Amino acid sequence: MKTRFIAQSVELDGRKKRAPNVRPVFSNQGIRAKYHAVLVHHISRMRQDVLKRVLAAYEQFDARQAQDETPLERLKRTFSNILEQWQEHFDRHAEDLASQFVQQASGHATRSVRNSLRDLGFTVQFQATPAVKEAVSRALTENIGLIKSIPTECLGEVQGLVEKSALAGRDLGTLTDEIKRRFDVADSRAALIARDQNNKVSASITRRRQQDLGISEGIWLHSGASKHPRPEHVAANGKRFNLEKGLYLDGHWTMPGEDINCGCTWRPILPGFNDG
Repeated sequence: MKTRFIAQSVELDGRKKRAPNVRPVFSNQGIRAKYHAVLVHHISRMRQDVLKRVLAAYEQFDARQAQDETPLERLKRTFSNILEQWQEHFDRHAEDLASQFVQQASGHATRSVRNSLRDLGFTVQFQATPAVKEAVSRALTENIGLIKSIPTECLGEVQGLVEKSALAGRDLGTLTDEIKRRFDVADSRAALIARDQNNKVSASITRRRQQDLGISEGIWLHSGASKHPRPEHVAANGKRFNLEKGLYLDGHWTMPGEDINCGCTWRPILPGFNDG
């Protein structure tokens, strides 16, 4: 069942004037920053624990001996325990973190659609439609997976650094610097996750809300914010497209905000209002 909206007529001196553009919806940067900060908080806790425990084990690498295992095997076992514990930590918190973010981002998108139409005299009555529920569920699943992948991707490389450093006899200072650089990469990935997912959730919920209103087309708006914009997205600026299919760009159909790190959006076309 589609949500209904009612528009006031727009006239000037008895003549219908040109309808104003509907304000596009942009992702909320405060929500992005908060999500990024939460991810970095958990990564920072992991960084501190890994540095403390791994470096302590590495420092004793040459001195520690055991009858049932070599020093390198003991070092590997220590790191395996660390990875297991932090994987469990991220697994335990992933659903709550993802749920908070998705709820905030989807709520912002819904309010933005409603407000953009209200500014033009439309009264909108939203419902929890199956399409919106599905979009929220998919976003939640994707973000849970991304959060759970953080310790594996980060600590998998750190483990390799520790083992290579031990075998090569590198000093503790060099290893410390290498581990810190790897965690800097994890921080950058957290920033990408927050930015990319914020764009995706906003675009997905906005599209579903507009489609539920009977809006089927939009005008692509390039963000202009990237230092290295996709040429096909720049060329798409101002083009009309179907909200169900998107635009055919670079060999595939895509929606604004759908490609990784895409900040593009669109201006909706309301049937009988600004579709001329």
